Amino acid sequence: MEMKQVSVIGGGIMGSGMAFRLLEAGHTVSLFVRNKERFYESNFNIHKYKNSPKLSVVSNILETFWSADLTILCLTTDDVVESAFTQVLNTNPNIILDTGTTSPDLTLKLNKIASDKNIIFADSPMTGSKTAANEGQILFMLGGDAKLRNTLDFFFDVCGKSVVLCGSISLGQKAKIALNLIQAGLLQVYMEGFYLAETSGISFEIFQLIVQNSAAASPLSNFKMDQIHKQDFSPHFALKNMFKDIQHAEREIKNHSLDLPMSALLKSIYEEGINKQLGNEDFSSLIKVLLAKNNS
Repeated sequence: MEMKQVSVIGGGIMGSGMAFRLLEAGHTVSLFVRNKERFYESNFNIHKYKNSPKLSVVSNILETFWSADLTILCLTTDDVVESAFTQVLNTNPNIILDTGTTSPDLTLKLNKIASDKNIIFADSPMTGSKTAANEGQILFMLGGDAKLRNTLDFFFDVCGKSVVLCGSISLGQKAKIALNLIQAGLLQVYMEGFYLAETSGISFEIFQLIVQNSAAASPLSNFKMDQIHKQDFSPHFALKNMFKDIQHAEREIKNHSLDLPMSALLKSIYEEGINKQLGNEDFSSLIKVLLAKNNS
């Protein structure tokens, strides 16, 4: 495999995980982070590359690779994505891949700007936890030219377990937004069901066994309910990011004039979580809102 130069814009949980996987595969990585010291303190896997010529960690996007084979955006809110994208254009990248969850409208806008400059752009939002990022088990949803799957196999094959081709630009984002709406709703239902069982006198262990051996079983239940049981709310996917994606979903629902009652309820529940200052914790910390509602 030919080794590539890859710029990763965003050294959070997922960005650092992808950078680590690319380094392990032998590629050269330029990684933009806001705070280098904090980055190395919280990213132990990548720490061994601190003095490696294969890795440059910078706090200025213009110091990332010029004419990189691939520039990955792994950021959160639309305003941050657009600001970083504008700076990235000045580095003359060959391909820009947005792996965060961005609004479809902004995605179409960025694609138009990139196309006018003869730069390839695609949306490829991802799903998976910190563990998935570190182990190369991310699921990507690709919006854009299907040929990019093969062009970027050096990236997808080391960072992901699968790439789903969703269609034209922005359809990857629309798929991810719908997926996160489902995951947010599922967790809420699981929390309420487990809480009802516990309040009725059924232990967590017994009810978890029942769920795991029923049609209600899912990886989300296994992982998140265990996390809640242990009271471990370290962020695998921050509540504030799930709230952002629910807001994206709300806009899509309005665009299509849909009536999705549970989705409307989810927004208000997540707003309570934000108001309780839970934004930086894992979205499983929403159990605290449920307990507070029931004076537990």
